[in-house]
Amino acid sequence: MLSWKDYYAQEEVRQDRLAEAEHERLVKLLSRKKNPGEKKASVRLLESLGYNLVSWGDALLRRVSDRYLVR
Repeated sequence: MLSWKDYYAQEEVRQDRLAEAEHERLVKLLSRKKNPGEKKASVRLLESLGYNLVSWGDALLRRVSDRYLVR
């Protein structure tokens, strides 16, 4: 069974962790606002991949529609 001393120690640790998490959240928020034009490499890669997949899909649809509409 936990004593009051243990409870207060755990509560203090929890409060410290919450304060640290809030600090990290604010740092991330401010760093995003500082460089709004910069995107992460993973975001750029996914955007490029998505664009290429859509272009490829459009080309396939055009090829298939040309074949079946000619008949």
